[in-house]
Amino acid sequence: MTSRVLAAPPTPASGQAAGGTFAVGSPRARIVTSGLAGLLGASLFAASIVSLQVVRPDVDWARDYVSDLANGHFGWVFISATLAHGLGNLATSVGLHLSLERSLLRTWAVFIFRVGAAGIMVGAVVTTDAPGAAPTTAGLVHGAIATGSFVLQLLAVLLFSAEFARQPHWRGRRRWSFVLAMLAAVALVVFFASVRLRYMTGLAERLALGTPLAWELWAAYQLSRWVATPRRPLVTSKQAENVT
Repeated sequence: MTSRVLAAPPTPASGQAAGGTFAVGSPRARIVTSGLAGLLGASLFAASIVSLQVVRPDVDWARDYVSDLANGHFGWVFISATLAHGLGNLATSVGLHLSLERSLLRTWAVFIFRVGAAGIMVGAVVTTDAPGAAPTTAGLVHGAIATGSFVLQLLAVLLFSAEFARQPHWRGRRRWSFVLAMLAAVALVVFFASVRLRYMTGLAERLALGTPLAWELWAAYQLSRWVATPRRPLVTSKQAENVT
């Protein structure tokens, strides 16, 4: 005679082991703090683009690159917000690393995301050439770093989306991640095509920036309200009777 398998209710100890408490320095506290920092950085970057586009009519949103906001009036605002964006992504990477179980895919996703975040910060310091100015080494370096960061951020988002489907605490959230990742991939292809055709490059770049930024905001928000679901161990009906 086979015994039925029942799911035992989680004990307080199992909830604490899964990061359910919010003590200072606990895994959950670090995850939530990382998410809040990521939300702040990404939000500041998005707000800077929108606000500067209003006060800087000389930068055409359809033709000019976003990086052109770093030159001219209030350029320091864009540079500061971009640095905050990179730092925020580094914070988000910490939260994602802590919230995901150890795996090779997690390691690569976190590493690539951090390299992309570092590229964002370097690109903020090494500004692009002003429109109409002669090309400089700094401008070429900025362009290369910006392009590389686009590709790395997209690759990291795709890897995270694949890893979420394998992780118990993220599996229920994987659908939105996959949708945003696909939109980011399409937007990046459109941007590269617009650069080659030299048509509406500013608009295409803003779309290529906005879609991964939406994923970053979504991921950081998930971390900011993190509550890990404890696993429920399986026990047989006989074991359950012995407990009672």
